[in-house]
Amino acid sequence: METRTDYATIVVPTCLRYELLLTASTPISHHDPAVQDDSNRMLFNRQKQLLAGPFDATMPSREQVEAILAAHQVPSDIADLFDDVSLPEFVATALTRIFLDLYNSNDGEGLFSGMERYARLEARLRQSAVRSQTLRGLWNRLCDAMQVSVHGGEYDEALWRVFALPAGFGSLVLRTLTTDYRSIVALARLWHTTEKRRNPDYAAKSGQPVAGPLVMVNWPEDRLAPHSDAAQAVEVPCVTGNSLRHQIVREPAWLHLCQHLGIAEATPGQGQIPSGCEAIFYNGGNIEAGAKQPSNVFSLAWRARENYPSLDLVGGVTDSFDLGESRLKVAGWLVCRENREALRGSPAYDLPAASISVFDMLDEVTLTRQASPHGEGQMIYTFETLAAGTQILCRLNLSPFTPLLTRGALVAAVDTFMANGANVGGQGSRGFGHCVGDWLTRPDDGDVRAQYEAYLTEHKDELRAWLCDGTLGTGARILS
Repeated sequence: METRTDYATIVVPTCLRYELLLTASTPISHHDPAVQDDSNRMLFNRQKQLLAGPFDATMPSREQVEAILAAHQVPSDIADLFDDVSLPEFVATALTRIFLDLYNSNDGEGLFSGMERYARLEARLRQSAVRSQTLRGLWNRLCDAMQVSVHGGEYDEALWRVFALPAGFGSLVLRTLTTDYRSIVALARLWHTTEKRRNPDYAAKSGQPVAGPLVMVNWPEDRLAPHSDAAQAVEVPCVTGNSLRHQIVREPAWLHLCQHLGIAEATPGQGQIPSGCEAIFYNGGNIEAGAKQPSNVFSLAWRARENYPSLDLVGGVTDSFDLGESRLKVAGWLVCRENREALRGSPAYDLPAASISVFDMLDEVTLTRQASPHGEGQMIYTFETLAAGTQILCRLNLSPFTPLLTRGALVAAVDTFMANGANVGGQGSRGFGHCVGDWLTRPDDGDVRAQYEAYLTEHKDELRAWLCDGTLGTGARILS
């Protein structure tokens, strides 16, 4: 009797992790695309992040609250407008109103002058709040940004009543100014102008009635709710994964492919490669308006991905359909104290920079565009940067069962990025964002780059012809 033993093969899908450490040799510039204001000051890109405590969650004592309310009484005409205002909003409004009292004259002062004075104040108030860790720091930055002079001593006590509030409560005021700066400025302006109407001469000139007496806002105990000391939402500077994905992988992968296929640079749409073919490799491409998908989308997509491993790596869209999800997943973290827990399990966790706050790495740079010989066109602008020496951990994960040639395309792209002068962020032409890159973690999968390049060399003529005819080897024209 024959005995048969069956053995099961167990396959455990695992992703492949590649980690790259970038160390900035020049300051990194990465402006925040969400900030659209008219100022000539640009903040470094930030994203909200939940940080674990402990944090100072101390709220002002009742005595401190009473002192603040006594120092910042409001005209009785508008006292009811503060009924639904939180204490952080009240303090933020009071601080803004002090600025208006000090610097809002007929001619104004510094940048707080002319018809655009309030637009400038809004933009710089928010920027100063984002960049500050304390209310004192906010005031210093705001006065510098608005280019106003040293104020007189009559407001010193009122200011220091605000500055002396607990740091944890101060962070709530800063957060309010970051998100609600427009309504805060509006309420502060109303407070400022209403208080001026207490002067009969001013009221007569403005054609409005004389404002009532100053009164102290009543703040019940139940409106002083404490906040958490276990965690805090913080706007943390960051270099986006989207930026890293393009600069480290997608663009270098295209340059590497052009080099091995002998494709020369030309004006887009006027060379041998259709603009749509170039676009799908360089930035992912675009589906044409009103395009109708063919019936065999899945087959066409996988043939294109198989022929061009770099498209399998980062994906893209043709004239009428998407190639499907890319194999590559990109994430990036600044190596700093705020991100240290995210670095756990990586060699970057033990780097000295992981114990330094990212806010200590921020710097401010002012550049000047020179005027023409006739004195025209000069422009001065200021922006935040991360200091030279800042480090970025880039984690490049490949999906389970990623083909060998696709893995080779990733390694070739990163090696090309580092060999051609690694650069992250913006303003590289002005000397910003130059980096030195080192592999921290890399799977032991042989020389996959050599095998990928051997594939490109062996199929050079057909791969190039498929780019020129827009078929990508699918048998149908899918790009134009």
